[in-house]
Amino acid sequence: LAKAMRALLLLVSLLLAPCAAEEGGSAPQPRLRPAFSTRLSTYSIKTAAEKLGRRDWSELTQGNKIVLPQRVLSQLQGRSLPYTQFQICNPECKQQRLYTGPLDFCAADGECYLPAWMMRQLKLKEGGTLSVATAQFPSGVFARFQPHSSDFLDVSNHYYLLLKTLDHFACLTAGSTIRVTDGSRTHLLDVLEVRGKPGQSDASRGRAIDLTMVELEVDIRPPKDQQPKKPAARPQPEAADAADGAGDAAGDGDA
Repeated sequence: LAKAMRALLLLVSLLLAPCAAEEGGSAPQPRLRPAFSTRLSTYSIKTAAEKLGRRDWSELTQGNKIVLPQRVLSQLQGRSLPYTQFQICNPECKQQRLYTGPLDFCAADGECYLPAWMMRQLKLKEGGTLSVATAQFPSGVFARFQPHSSDFLDVSNHYYLLLKTLDHFACLTAGSTIRVTDGSRTHLLDVLEVRGKPGQSDASRGRAIDLTMVELEVDIRPPKDQQPKKPAARPQPEAADAADGAGDAAGDGDA
């Protein structure tokens, strides 16, 4: 009888769960386990280009895309899995996770090539181990940036420069920092916020957007080195009254 009661209670809870979700809103979704993941030795794109003689590989035109082995592509295709969106992290520093896309699938087996500035954000050194997994995030509609320096705003066409830089990016990760080069200087911009197209699947929990064939609305916040001016302090009423009293006392003494 006790087993039958427990089974009945379990059945009732399962039947009522959808109703509770509709009344109280959807509960936070747990982090989904990636459909595919692997670990690869990491080298900067500059190092790989010099080693392989690839003059077409440059950090200026690579954006934030990575080069993966052919084996990874074969495994994903063999399992009918998408191969345009990935997440990467340093297994020894998992709190920093970046989202990316493939530049090519021609890296040596067991290796992965990515921009040096991304390696620095992930605290990776040449030959370090990188965790690579499939990801799923929506097409981007909005992104907000904050330059580290006001020098970026001194560039006459800085807004256009940012958009041209993003043309080489596979995606954007909120909380990361990107590089924008004007030919003579490199400017750092923090990605403060991203928004994806509503209704599309998002396993990144709002942290990543895809930049493939999108019209992205961009907002640039005041640079970090531009501190807001503080309003002039007004005298406190008590201090003003005390000053008036002191003046009156001095006048009485003179009399």
